Amino acid sequence: MATVFRRMVFLSTASLIAGWLMLGAGCNLFEPRDPEPPTQTSDSFIPPTDPDVVIENLQNAIAQKNSVNYVRCFADPSRTARPFQFSPSPDAGSRYASVFANWTVDQEKVYFQNLVARASGKVNAYSNLLLTHRVVTLTADSAIQSYDYTLTFEHSDPSFPTVATGNLQFVLGLDNNNAWVIYRWSDFKTTGDVQWSHFKGKFSN
Repeated sequence: MATVFRRMVFLSTASLIAGWLMLGAGCNLFEPRDPEPPTQTSDSFIPPTDPDVVIENLQNAIAQKNSVNYVRCFADPSRTARPFQFSPSPDAGSRYASVFANWTVDQEKVYFQNLVARASGKVNAYSNLLLTHRVVTLTADSAIQSYDYTLTFEHSDPSFPTVATGNLQFVLGLDNNNAWVIYRWSDFKTTGDVQWSHFKGKFSN
C-alpha cells in the first residue's frame, strides 16, 4: 500500500512539473528577454559652482544636443541684471550683420535649437566641442577663459560645413542664485575655416 501511495505522489509531482513546463513554454518564461531600450534622455547638468563646471556643462550640452542645458550656461535676464553679450568674428559679423545687431540669450537658444533640429535629419549625427590652449584670468567677481576651439556638428545642410575652428573668450560671473554663467562671449578667427559665429548666423532662423 505504501508503494502505491509513493507512486501516486511521484506521478502527481511529475504531472505538476510537466504542467509548469508547458505553461512556461506558452508564456516564453524560459526564453531570453529583449534588452531594455537605452535611456533616451540624460540630464548631465552639474550645478555650476565654479567656472570650469560651466564649460563642462556647455560641452556636455553640445555633445548631447540638449538645448535646455545649453542655454542654462548663459546669463538669464530673469536671474541677473548683467545681460548676455556676444561679439562675432569679423568675417561672420560682416556677413550676418543684421543677425548680430541685437543678439541676446534668446537668439542663442533659438540658434542652437535650429541647429539641433537640422541634425535630427541625419542618422547618428556627431556633435562635439574640443577646447585647447586654455588661458584663465581671475578677477574679484569674474573669470575670463580663452580657448582655441574646434566645433563639430553634423547636420543635414550639404551647403554648409560641419566643422568650425577659431578662438573664443568667455567672461563668467555669478548670477543672483550664486551660479556661474557666461556673460560675454567673443569669437575670433584663427584659420581660413568658418568660425562658430558662422554657425550662429547660418542657423539663427
